[in-house]
Amino acid sequence: MRAIGINDFLNRKFDTFNFTGPWAATFGQPERNMRVIVYGRPGQGKTEFCIQLAKYMAGFTKVYYNSFEQGISKTLQDALVRNNMMEVNGKCIFGDQETYSEMTERLNSKNAPQVVIIDSRDYINLTAAQFKTLIDNNPRKCFIIVCWESGGKPRGEFAKQIEFMCDVKIRVSNFTAYPRSRFGGNQNFIIWSRKPKAGEQLTFLKDEKADA
Repeated sequence: MRAIGINDFLNRKFDTFNFTGPWAATFGQPERNMRVIVYGRPGQGKTEFCIQLAKYMAGFTKVYYNSFEQGISKTLQDALVRNNMMEVNGKCIFGDQETYSEMTERLNSKNAPQVVIIDSRDYINLTAAQFKTLIDNNPRKCFIIVCWESGGKPRGEFAKQIEFMCDVKIRVSNFTAYPRSRFGGNQNFIIWSRKPKAGEQLTFLKDEKADA
């Protein structure tokens, strides 16, 4: 029996991320085991958004970014430089196209990361059943799944099923993230206010958002 009374329910405490600033405006105050789907067409800023999110969440806990679509590549390296990821050196690790089995083995290891970003569902061919297994076996971890888009929705039946399992749905278009979050917030997030020049760090974004 798992039934719970109203009084016990209302007195229960939940473990949340204390998001502030533009991240709170977008996500609200999410639980630490939130499930997020990020989707959009190619070249719209999905990976850039997830790198920025990874950097922010590394301020709370260890982050694992499985770069299955780009791998350990120059383009991903450029994104790390733009977002000055050295500021969270040691708090964020990158998987080089790690398979589902390699990823699950990592998550079962000692001192495993608490935030998992999979970029992308389409390249790793993650099924809805596999995603459910991941969250069932790791109930305290946060999972962020990147997906392709078709017709303004996550592309493919598995992606659509995964969307139903997620607490936060984020569509990325023209370097803006459009959220639907169960935790509040729901304000748009500007990924790039202008496209940066080659090699430029995005420190200006921090200043602009702080003034928002």
